[in-house]
Amino acid sequence: MAFAILPPPQRDAIRAVHAWSHAVDDAVDEERDAARARESVARWRSDMDRLYAGAEPDHSETRALRPHVERFRIPRQHLDELLRGIEMDLTHARYPTFQDLAGYCYRVASVVGLICLHIFGDDEERGRSYAENLGMALQLTNILRDVGSDHERGRIYLPEEDRERFGYTEEALARRERNGAFLELMRFQASRARSFFAAADREADRLDRKRLVAAEIMGRVYRRLLERIEASGFDVFQREIRVPRVERVWIAASTAVAIRAAR
Repeated sequence: MAFAILPPPQRDAIRAVHAWSHAVDDAVDEERDAARARESVARWRSDMDRLYAGAEPDHSETRALRPHVERFRIPRQHLDELLRGIEMDLTHARYPTFQDLAGYCYRVASVVGLICLHIFGDDEERGRSYAENLGMALQLTNILRDVGSDHERGRIYLPEEDRERFGYTEEALARRERNGAFLELMRFQASRARSFFAAADREADRLDRKRLVAAEIMGRVYRRLLERIEASGFDVFQREIRVPRVERVWIAASTAVAIRAAR
């Protein structure tokens, strides 16, 4: 929905990056054999070698990236970092500290924001803090929403130090207990996500928001998602909490109009 408002060249580029990252992510998430998953990641990395060497990549998703990488000068280091982040799901099922988790969030979310800056036509260095903070906020909101489904895959993205601080054990998580400790833990995580949203807002005030309309739409939709997660009492085990489509449409339209009307 956020992509739909972009001019065709930017929209096509964003969709190509999304399709590529989704394909790599599926190669990790849908392959139950870890060795084969690592081999698959190695093939995607070889595809990057060919892409940036001007050779023909093996995967159609990588071939589709080529014109956009060239047009928008997307640095290889960003796609490599995104690939490393996705690969971390093969090696990191738990995160001892928030600092450890932040490295993962940077790779799978903030780096996508840095790629988007190239596509949106903004300067990467000027917009770096905005992209990094917004990416952190979006990923932390995803983590809150997906606590139950992530645990079913054997992964816990709630830092161990925070679980220990609030007295919420891994055994309680396995039993899907929404006790007082769980609620305090989740409120703390939600507050952390809000702090990154606020930091992104402060950075956006220094930038040309008209170039960032799509990112601002995503940010506001995810803020609303966070609100709905909180309003549910963090009922993240029984259902997937979503922002209804009609509300997403309204957020997208009102955000685009407000930003474009601003002087």
